Amino acid sequence: MASSSLNVLSGIAAAAAGFHGEKVSSSGSVPGLDLGKILPAVLGEKAGGAAGILGSLASVASKTGLLGDSKLGNLAGLAGSFLSVGNASGLSSSAGGIGGLASAILGNSGSASSLGSIASLATKLGKTCSSKNELLGMVTDLGKTLKGQGGVSLPGGSTAVKALDGVLGNDAKGTIFKTLLKGLA
Repeated sequence: MASSSLNVLSGIAAAAAGFHGEKVSSSGSVPGLDLGKILPAVLGEKAGGAAGILGSLASVASKTGLLGDSKLGNLAGLAGSFLSVGNASGLSSSAGGIGGLASAILGNSGSASSLGSIASLATKLGKTCSSKNELLGMVTDLGKTLKGQGGVSLPGGSTAVKALDGVLGNDAKGTIFKTLLKGLA
């Protein structure tokens, strides 16, 4: 289940980039949303700060290069402890709108083309919004759809999202990513 958690988290990052109007690179990385920095920050906070067991694990992993971009697959175990994915019920890949985007996130393989498709879908949806508040409302709805019909949960949601402030700051894409995660809480 951990690798599917990493794929879903990657899909969420791709959707955040798409809502911001950006594309996923041909390597599959999402500029400005580095999971190698996000996961240790959140897990350290979730486990009681840097002194917590998970925080120490993340710190050691970071220092040894485990979290480098070329080894993103090694984050699967860490992602599974941050985000859990259950059985999706009621989501169809043929659905349009938020349901279709949620289905694409849940069914993605983590490949660059899959993440690129998610970003493109999110961009199209985001262009239908006439204001920042409307966009953030749509992003929250996506998080709620992933949680309710997709079986995705974020244990310790508000604490985990708060831990991202130090890593992501308050730029637009980081705000979208955090808003989407808040929808899961």
